[in-house]
Amino acid sequence: MKTTCFLLLKIILIPALIIMLTGVAANGQDIIVQKNGDEIKAKVDQVLDAEIKYHKFDNLSGPLYSIKKTEVFMIKYENGTKDVFNSQALPVLPQTQVATASKVKITDRDIRPARTGAIISYSLIAPIMLLGTASAFSEDETAQALGAAATLVAAVGIPIGATRAGKTRRYANVEGSRGLRITGWIVYGLTITDAVTMLALSDDVDFTGGPALSVTVLGALSTLFFAIDANQTVREAKRLQSSVSLQPMVGFNHDMAGNKYKTIGFRINF
Repeated sequence: MKTTCFLLLKIILIPALIIMLTGVAANGQDIIVQKNGDEIKAKVDQVLDAEIKYHKFDNLSGPLYSIKKTEVFMIKYENGTKDVFNSQALPVLPQTQVATASKVKITDRDIRPARTGAIISYSLIAPIMLLGTASAFSEDETAQALGAAATLVAAVGIPIGATRAGKTRRYANVEGSRGLRITGWIVYGLTITDAVTMLALSDDVDFTGGPALSVTVLGALSTLFFAIDANQTVREAKRLQSSVSLQPMVGFNHDMAGNKYKTIGFRINF
């Protein structure tokens, strides 16, 4: 009876933890990207002709700040949309020469690690569930062997699947689902702790049945969270694929005295 209640308690608490963390991660955060590369986590209040007014995200009830629009490169809103301010990016001049565009963009090769991570994570769910369930309904040495196998698959496979998407997130500058990743690592820790405890004390205490199923459910949940996070990373990177390019510009400008001089710059297209 105790083991059944313990299993039910964990199954109830894990979804609550997911809701709490994902709710915090998605709580209306806008990002103001300045032209010098700095980012401000904020809640944008107004976008005026000459300035942008915002509250700092970590102090939404605090003072209203403002920043000159000429200092801002882009605003990334919480819903995924963007405002890009290009008006001051390049001087107004007659372009007599334009170099061939050289695109720096996200490729399928860059997205592949996240896609691989999703495949690995989804593929782990079945063996963890099968081995863990078999262990729960087996006895003695067979149960221990199956439990050890399930623990080994989870302990080694989950981190591999979880970390593969990190390379795509870093290159494409996407978030994935931070709440799911945090929850996944917490559940992973609980899975390994319970599994090691179960295997270490299996000679003295009957840890089959409910406890074994608890470890199985936790391991499967952890892999599922990381798989969903990797899939979201893939979707975000795909949306940005082929949408960002860096174009070198070469032209000529004239000063007030009529002298002509060459100008070199870059234009970023979204």
